Amino acid sequence: MSEPTVTVVIGAYDALPYLTRCLKSVAEQSLGEHTLECLAVDDGSNDGTGKELDRFAAEHPDFVRVVHQQNSGGPSAPRNVGIDLARGRYVFFLDADDHLGPHALRRMIDMAERNGSDVVLGKYVGVGCDVPRSMFEADQEVVDLATSRVWYSLTPHKLFRRSFLLERGLRFDEDIRIGEDRIFVTKAYLQASVVSVVADEDVYFKVRRDDNGNITCNYRDLPRRFETARRIMAAIAAHSTPGPVRDAALLRTFRGGLLDSFSWRFPPLTVDEQLAAMEIVKQEVERFYTPEIDRQMTPPHRIFAHCARHGMRAEIVDVIEFLEREKAKDGSPHAVVVDGGRAYAAYPYFRDEKRGIPDSCYDITHRLGQNDRLDSLGWRRAQRGDVLRLTGHGYIERVPTLEPATQLVLRLRDDGREVRVPTRSAPLTGASATGTQGPAGFTAEIDFARAENGGPLTPGVWDVYLNVRTQGLSTQRRFGARKAESLAPPVTATTGKLTVTPYYTALGNLSLRVTAARETRKPQRGLPRHLGAIGRRLGRLREVVRPLGRIPQLRLPRHDR
Repeated sequence: MSEPTVTVVIGAYDALPYLTRCLKSVAEQSLGEHTLECLAVDDGSNDGTGKELDRFAAEHPDFVRVVHQQNSGGPSAPRNVGIDLARGRYVFFLDADDHLGPHALRRMIDMAERNGSDVVLGKYVGVGCDVPRSMFEADQEVVDLATSRVWYSLTPHKLFRRSFLLERGLRFDEDIRIGEDRIFVTKAYLQASVVSVVADEDVYFKVRRDDNGNITCNYRDLPRRFETARRIMAAIAAHSTPGPVRDAALLRTFRGGLLDSFSWRFPPLTVDEQLAAMEIVKQEVERFYTPEIDRQMTPPHRIFAHCARHGMRAEIVDVIEFLEREKAKDGSPHAVVVDGGRAYAAYPYFRDEKRGIPDSCYDITHRLGQNDRLDSLGWRRAQRGDVLRLTGHGYIERVPTLEPATQLVLRLRDDGREVRVPTRSAPLTGASATGTQGPAGFTAEIDFARAENGGPLTPGVWDVYLNVRTQGLSTQRRFGARKAESLAPPVTATTGKLTVTPYYTALGNLSLRVTAARETRKPQRGLPRHLGAIGRRLGRLREVVRPLGRIPQLRLPRHDR
């Protein structure tokens, strides 16, 4: 038999009844010119999974092989068996609980063939569970690992070039049960020549089992999570050099594997287990925690990093318990302190001189939320042409509005140039007026004839943002998605030499389409154009023949004037 294009590796343990749907999705693949091998590894199942695999192999003897082995205690060993026995040019790892979309393999293989990809991600679909989405906004022929969101998809359900796995010696760690896939995929990303993404096809359907049999983590697994994070850090250090790609990988691990492990699972551990976990975090923070990474962390992450580094175990527990109460709304939410143009989340031990945790750990200046609403949008007659009048409100969440300085910001979509439109402060009314946001209302008028440096606005599409400032703080975001229920539909108007069409984007935000108004030549007042021309000719004729005598003036019917 010739080499198949792809080998689908299925590691299965007590996977009924989900396994049947999984196997059917493999058999129904629309591969086109590509060929398929399915290698299923029964990892000592007790529920008839092995018999179901044998039945499937008997129905499809031309492309299915089954391996039966004693239970290994985790998914790593079956996957490694698959790598060793696979004959396909590519390998895809499929969990027995999940299934594939009908065109999944063909689309990923085509992507890999076009780009020489070593790793290809296919779009996930959650069935009863959440799945990563941010990396699947659009197809990516060649991923930039320094900026891509693929770091937030570290499960192994991807297409790998088999020669790449063999040359790099990539295998799943068999001595751990939590996060072995994250270690494997991290190593693959960092060593791959090309990583690609298929986003416009539903590729992988991740299924949550009714018995939660595919969810294994509990609080007693937490020490293993810390150990997994330590191994990922070691892999990053071994397979990358200092720079943007390493920073992206480290950020993912600090934020989504190491520091986030300080959660509700941490307090129930024994003191010795807590101290051991803190020691792992201390080592990794001292090795890899850079100012750039720190800037992208949340205040709790920063607090945990500082406390772990300085042996502050009880403080970590106190902060975790405070966060859990706040999440459950079983207590007062943390206050926001504004000082010197910076905002701080007043979590436990903020400015506690005895503990000495730096203010920077609590800084949320660049994480402040903005609350805004568009209440009215309409045209008002003015001397130089119609102006667009908007009313609404905008304030920084949890920060009292004092001496507001709100601005509309118009940004030209073509080149990013900006025009700022000042607003007039107005008091809020109704439910929005409660609390400390009373002065947060505003009125703004856009005079398109003079908006850009005293002249007319450049034709094009201008996206509207709202900039909110108070107490030395500033936030800005697209404006218009939140609207008053009574808001009238936008209307196109011609003002001066411009035609302006306000409209709402697919996300509901306000944009302005500005075009040059069509110029029309006005006929002589009171006369149709052809009669006006005749009148002018007769006038000239009278001037020529005036010396010869008076010519009677042409009189027109009243309705033609």
